[in-house]
Amino acid sequence: MSSKTLERIRSGLRAAAPVGRTLVDEALHRLQWNESPQEFPADLKEEVLRRLARVPWSRYPLGMRPWLLIDALAAQVGVRPEQVVVSEGSSDLIRAVMAAVVRPGDTVVMPSPTFLLYRQNVPLYEAQVVEVPLDPAAGFALPVEELLEAACSQQARLVTVCAPNNPTGTFYSQADLRRLAEGVPGVLVVDEAYAEFCEQDLTALVELGNVILVRTFSKFYALAGLRVGYAVTTAALAAELQKMIPNFPLSVFSEIAAQVALERRERFLPLRDQVVAERGRLAARLAVLPGVMVYPSAANFLLVEIAFPKEQLLAHLQGHHHLLIADLAAYPELAACVRLSVGTPEQNDLMVRGFAELAGSEGGRRGRSQSG
Repeated sequence: MSSKTLERIRSGLRAAAPVGRTLVDEALHRLQWNESPQEFPADLKEEVLRRLARVPWSRYPLGMRPWLLIDALAAQVGVRPEQVVVSEGSSDLIRAVMAAVVRPGDTVVMPSPTFLLYRQNVPLYEAQVVEVPLDPAAGFALPVEELLEAACSQQARLVTVCAPNNPTGTFYSQADLRRLAEGVPGVLVVDEAYAEFCEQDLTALVELGNVILVRTFSKFYALAGLRVGYAVTTAALAAELQKMIPNFPLSVFSEIAAQVALERRERFLPLRDQVVAERGRLAARLAVLPGVMVYPSAANFLLVEIAFPKEQLLAHLQGHHHLLIADLAAYPELAACVRLSVGTPEQNDLMVRGFAELAGSEGGRRGRSQSG
């Protein structure tokens, strides 16, 4: 392709890093992407397949949007269907929000560190990111005043917050998020991907008029492979977001699976409870190791700071125990940290063993825990 042709591509897109070709080794314990450690229940899979067998695969879905799923979500959340937008994963909804709100030259404000996708997406729309640092000494608490100051001084059209935060796992109170929403000059997106793991429901924030809640079926419902996400907001904002969603955003397979999951939500509660219990057990066992500090988490993962070389830990866990974790290399402020998805009890035992083997050989400092 000639350079003149490439110049027709948006500058923000050309400046972005290329997409690499990578595949995860299926032989590894995948604890790097905060997925559910438990599989979607087998009997519910069978129910999904029975329903799927009854619909024609040669036809498009019945509506341009998955209206029946939207109705079911609205009933469960307690809002009107006109307030719900569904698309292929929460990541696509974040893209849709940015495409709808952000113009070239605009400013998007966010805490840092937070979900990397926000920072990566903003330049695609030729806008600038203003990051407000989170303080590790304060447990990565939400700096409401600093975020408000940045948003107001920049007249930011969009502020993004992940609650609980990824990659730190920090819990943000509804009171702080409400104060932030009431003070920002534009739209506040709250990414609730991990909300079920702290039993927080922020639906009441929607009444403020400028809040978009983004949620996913990937974590609590163990459907990461099917890519289903939804947003809850005012009817007026939802109507505009619907214009940014492609027609037929979900396959009939994904829509049916999501409907079955919603109908049988009670089946996922004990699975969630096991993750929460294992989160506490894993944090406590890691925290007593020398050279290891575990930050408190309200999500399905742990942020762990280590006093020994990260490269050695990653190589040891993968080479000796087939454990794959997140090295957080994209976060300079977390250079001494790794992130661990909470796995099955057996995987978590392996994790502790791997950490203990390396921590013991390194003779690091006595572990400290902020997990309370």
